[in-house]
Amino acid sequence: MPKDPLGDALHLALASYHKCDYLLTWNCQHLANANQFAHLRRINTLLGLTVPSLITPLQLLGEPL
Repeated sequence: MPKDPLGDALHLALASYHKCDYLLTWNCQHLANANQFAHLRRINTLLGLTVPSLITPLQLLGEPL
């Protein structure tokens, strides 16, 4: 996560709280990162929160990565 992860954490917290299916982000270094997602999913599950799918705009449009 970045040095000041407040922005990323806030976006994820709001998406989880509002039970969003997806969180759309260009932030592939932190949020839409497969290595980080398992950790985020584990924390949200422990907190009883929904775990939105973290995707990039290209993934949403069906473009190859």
